[in-house]
Formats: sequence, C-alpha cells, structure tokens
Amino acid sequence: MKLLSAPLLFIGVAFCWVSCTPVFAATEVAITVDDLPTHGQLPPGVSREDIARKMTAVLKKHSVPDPYAFINAGKVDVLGESAGTLKIWQEAGFPFGNHTYLHTGLNKQTAAEFSKEIEQNEPMLRRLSGEKDWHYFRYPFLREGETLEKRNAVRKYLADHGYKIAQVTIDFEDWSWNDPYARCKEKGDEKAMSWLEKTYLQNATEHLERARILQKGLFKREIPHVLLLHIGAFDAEMLDKLLTAYEKNGVKFVSLVQAEKDEVYAVDPGIAAKWGSELTYQILNARGKKLKDVGLMKYDGYPAAQLEKICL
Repeated sequence: MKLLSAPLLFIGVAFCWVSCTPVFAATEVAITVDDLPTHGQLPPGVSREDIARKMTAVLKKHSVPDPYAFINAGKVDVLGESAGTLKIWQEAGFPFGNHTYLHTGLNKQTAAEFSKEIEQNEPMLRRLSGEKDWHYFRYPFLREGETLEKRNAVRKYLADHGYKIAQVTIDFEDWSWNDPYARCKEKGDEKAMSWLEKTYLQNATEHLERARILQKGLFKREIPHVLLLHIGAFDAEMLDKLLTAYEKNGVKFVSLVQAEKDEVYAVDPGIAAKWGSELTYQILNARGKKLKDVGLMKYDGYPAAQLEKICL
C-alpha cells in the first residue's frame, strides 16, 4: 500500500476538518392543533377565521406536512359556534382527527358516554375529510382514564373502530397563554404582551430540550415527537416565531402519520391517572422511574400564577 507523503496527509486532514464533520440527524416533530373550531378568548378585532387563516398560512410557509386538526363538532352543532375555521383548514388541504363531540373529558364521563361522544363527532369528520384518514383520536386534556377499567374500555372501543391514538410528546401548556393575550391586547399593555411572547417561546424551546433528554433516558435513541398546540389567538400570533425557533434548534417537521410509525407510539403504558400527560411521561411512570433517573429535574419554568393574574 502506497503511503501518503506528509504534506498530502496534512491537506487531507485539513480538508476533512472542513467538509467531513459528522452531520447529526434533525429532531423530527409533527405539529398538531386541538379544539377546532374555537379555543380561548378573542382579542379585539380578531375573528375565529382570522386565527385559522394565520395558522394555516404559517404552517404552509414552513412546509409543515399534514398538520392534523382535532375537532369538536358539538361546538358547531350544539353551541352554535362558527364553522368557518373548519372550512379554512379544509381548504388548506389539511387533515382532521377526532377530539370528541363536546370536549367533555373522560374523567367526567363513563366509558360508554365517552365512546358515544367519539361516535357523534364522526359525521362532521366524514364531511370534512373526503378521502383523508380521520381515524386519529386525541383525548381531551390528554386524560386517558383515572381507572384501568375505564381506560381499557375506551382503548378497546378505539381499536375496534379503527382509531389510532394521536399521542403527544411535547406539551408546554400553550393554551394557557391565549386568554391572557386577549386581556392584554384589550388593555393595550405592550410590556405585558412582550413578556407573554418571551415566556411562550422559552417554555416551548425548553420543553423541546426536555423531550430530547427524556427520549435518550428512556429509549437510548432519538424518536420522532408530536407537539400539541391549540387554535387560539396567541398561538396564531406566535406560530411563525415558534416554528422558526424550533427550526433553529435542529427540528425537521414531519407528519403525524410519519411520526407515529415509530414503535414507541404502539406502546401501551397500562397505567391509570387522574391527570393527562405526554406518552413519554406515561412510559416513565409505568417503568417506575423518576425524572432524576433520566437526567431531568422537575420543571419550574411554567409561569402558571403569572398567566392567571396578568392584565386582569
């Protein structure tokens, strides 16, 4: 074998230093949006349709593939709220999923009552979806049942009716910024709105990083993630900045269908809980592990008390 001379060897090493740096895989994240047609208070001069138009435009700008919207048809049929947001989502070519008829929540219902709400949502899903697959189900409040009997009964219903559970792995409580934003916008409080923007993006990016740490601690590998958002006024206002921040943090957007092909999303943690949580935290609890076991501390960055009081 012919050896390289020293100068040629140096050139080769220098070239590789510039061009052979390993390229790490991006973090894949699917974007999903809950509570269509309506969620949260409206700021002055903003309509439900304005929110939907802004969100769909931003999702297209960032080339987000097939962002699922999880609907509550009863908000239109029973509560008389506008169906305009649904039409705008449909015209954007985006898919829909089932979020129950009235978003009552499993803790307040029997398994049979809850299953009935799933069924009641289907006529509108069929009308909106055409040939698109609407058999993705998102639990309201992410609550899957406070008893194993109830939890297993609903899971059986979903499986028997061809549904896949649209699990979540990143939830930074985005919904809780929407009402404060409406209040601060009405007061014209620019300082407060600046704080809302800062804390929203901070919580969103910190939860992305926590999801990355948790996946390594649980699975020793990267997994595709699913982000939960809502059809709220501040979500719409912040969506472009949020998606840009995620892109700068190495995120590649994928579809829910693609993300949930990963075997992690077929895991049934098999635990009952009063409160909802991301799938990854359910798995953590099912394994009897604590946050410290996977390199995490309890999160203390969520400004719940401040959000409740700001601009009152």
